[in-house]
Amino acid sequence: MANQRRYKGLILDNEYIVIGTESETHMDAVFELANQQLQQIKALSPDMTNEQAATLLALNALSDQLKMQVAGDEA
Repeated sequence: MANQRRYKGLILDNEYIVIGTESETHMDAVFELANQQLQQIKALSPDMTNEQAATLLALNALSDQLKMQVAGDEA
């Protein structure tokens, strides 16, 4: 596992440690985007728990990933 890095970031005030090869700048952007999208989800559905919002965010991300894979296969 060459070039593995540990990155600490906050999502909804909870600290997470991610191990991977991405740059700190990339991970900063990922955590910022996650927090922005979670805040949007919670603003639209204020009764939603953090866990429910995170699950919805994950499903949205997987849906986007699948769309990009299909588009790539069709190209």
